[in-house]
Amino acid sequence: MGCFGGTDPEVQQQKRVSRELEEKIKAWNKDYKKAVKILLLGTGESGKTTIIKQMKILHISGFSESDRKDKVEEIRQNIHESIYDLVTNMSLLKPPVNLNSDHSEISAAYIRKLGPEEPTSYTQEYYDHVQTLWNDKGVKECYRRSNEFQLIDSAKYFLDRIMEVRNPNYRPSDQDILYSRKKTTGIQKIEFEMKVPRKYGGGSMEFWMFDVGGQRGERRKWLPLFEGINAILFLVASSDFDQTLREDTSTNRLREAVTLFSDVWHSRFLQEAGVIVFLNKQDVLQQKIESGKSIVQYFPEYKKYEMDSRDGNIKDEYLKTRSFIRDLFHEMTKKKRKSAEDRKSSVLPGFTVQLAENDNRQCYFHFTIATDTGNIRTVFEDVHTMILMSILNEFGLQ
Repeated sequence: MGCFGGTDPEVQQQKRVSRELEEKIKAWNKDYKKAVKILLLGTGESGKTTIIKQMKILHISGFSESDRKDKVEEIRQNIHESIYDLVTNMSLLKPPVNLNSDHSEISAAYIRKLGPEEPTSYTQEYYDHVQTLWNDKGVKECYRRSNEFQLIDSAKYFLDRIMEVRNPNYRPSDQDILYSRKKTTGIQKIEFEMKVPRKYGGGSMEFWMFDVGGQRGERRKWLPLFEGINAILFLVASSDFDQTLREDTSTNRLREAVTLFSDVWHSRFLQEAGVIVFLNKQDVLQQKIESGKSIVQYFPEYKKYEMDSRDGNIKDEYLKTRSFIRDLFHEMTKKKRKSAEDRKSSVLPGFTVQLAENDNRQCYFHFTIATDTGNIRTVFEDVHTMILMSILNEFGLQ
């Protein structure tokens, strides 16, 4: 009699296990060919669009000459928005900041007269005025206090490169494109492939990554994307601890991010999706902390926070601050669902959510710099492995 012959219960069980495994492998191979869908979530200006750009650099062909040409106008708009916001906010600060010279006063009047919209043409005279203002000590002091008003993160990056951008033959580098900013409206989608390690079966895995608007008014468009999402990358601008929302200057940006994350984590639409948090803009956060700024003014609970020694030197204020921010989000994953009453009062404007009981899901945290291609390459390889392991576990193959 063969090994699998007869009606012995143990033999029959082996047959069933063998058939089930074959079916799972077939199902896995079939689903494996389907795209893994990743949804980028987070508040406005957290770095979602920059991640999309990085995927284009890392996993597609990068930026074409046409892409670079299109970005020139966007970058010049970023420069105008930056210098206009700096000049117009100097007098609104408390205490106000003054320009340092008569030449700067002339240049400031020129910029103010143009208004917030981009100029009809970017002349060399225009760039001379911008350069004069950016060299002014008063404007630099206003920039140092830019957490007191709304200013794009890339302001200093591009104003420091004014000599390059003013060149009529200016061609943006990859780094320039990563720093360029344009408000995301609607939905962006990018498709790319990543190789699967041989130990996991080899081949390649196709990804579809969606970027949706982070501003409050865009959130109502998120729900239709939720079904079938394999993973959520939730981006947090860690450096925003001392800033307020563009849409609501009474609301702290980081607190808004924590509230939104809580709603996303507890949403019944997302219970099957893996959650990975990118604590982004670590470079800007470190600069702020090392310049003497402290999170305690905006998060008084920081006074009682005790950093785990496994997170590094407990006397390093930057490491302590980034650990505190991570733990703000980690705490949200431990909380049980709220009552219907609390739910109504906590849900953010423009975002309808139905809560579900917490399960044993894990949330993964990464400290990131979205404009650093090397950093994102390393982090996303880890993300890829997590998603791959999740798929294997789902089909009982790991």
